[in-house]
Amino acid sequence: MPSPSASGTPDPLLDLLDLVAGEEGLSSARACKRLGLSRSQLRRLLVALGPDTALGGLDLLRIEQDGSRETLWLSARARALREAG
Repeated sequence: MPSPSASGTPDPLLDLLDLVAGEEGLSSARACKRLGLSRSQLRRLLVALGPDTALGGLDLLRIEQDGSRETLWLSARARALREAG
């Protein structure tokens, strides 16, 4: 269920945010599978949406290690933005 961008094409950043919002604690492997992305493509999205603002991250997702599994969660900033509108 890709989210169309202004140009009408799917936007992987929005798709990933929507996926995590619907299923917090989502494993990165499952996110790759559901979005049809390679691990390297997901990594680039996580840098863009992650907390490291020095690397240009938007601080919308946080990544946690659950044993050997990496899980994705909305950040407090993303929750506030979703509630605002």
